[in-house]
Amino acid sequence: MADPAESSKATRVGQRIAGAAKQAAGAITDNQDLRAEGELQQEKADVAKEAKRADEFAAQKREEAEAKAKEEELAVERERIAVEDATAAREERAEQDRRAEQQRAAQDTAVRKQATEQVAQAREQELRRDEVDAVRERADAEGRARDEEVRAERARRDADAIETLEED
Repeated sequence: MADPAESSKATRVGQRIAGAAKQAAGAITDNQDLRAEGELQQEKADVAKEAKRADEFAAQKREEAEAKAKEEELAVERERIAVEDATAAREERAEQDRRAEQQRAAQDTAVRKQATEQVAQAREQELRRDEVDAVRERADAEGRARDEEVRAERARRDADAIETLEED
C-alpha cells in the first residue's frame, strides 16, 4: 500500500504543477480567471504543505514533552528511592549504636532520628516541588503542542477555504 504522506506530497506537487500550468495558460491567453485559478491552486498546495509541517512539528513537540516528563518522573522516583535507602541505612546504624551503649545510644538515636526525619521531610518537600515543576513543565509543553495543533487546524481551514473558493 502506498504511503499516504508520499501520496499527499505527490498531490501537492501535482497541484503546484497544474496551478503553474493554468497560470501560464492564463497569461498566454490573457485569461485572468484561469491565471487566478492557477495562482489559487498553487497557494492551496503551499498551505497544505504548511499544515502538514505544522502537524509534524506539533507531534514532535508532544513526543518531546512526553519523553521529558517521563524522564523527570524517573529522576524523581530515583531520588525518592535514594532517600528511602539513606533513611534505612541511618536507622540501621542508630540501632547498632543503641546496642553498643544503652544510654548514650538512646540519646544519640533520638538526635539522629530527629535529624533524619528533618532531612527526610526536607527531601520530601524538595521531591514534591520537583514533581510540581515536572507537572508544570509537562502542562506547558502540552500547551505548546496544543497551540501548534490549533495553528495546524487553522492552516487546514485556510486550505479548505481556498479549495471552496476554487470550487466556486
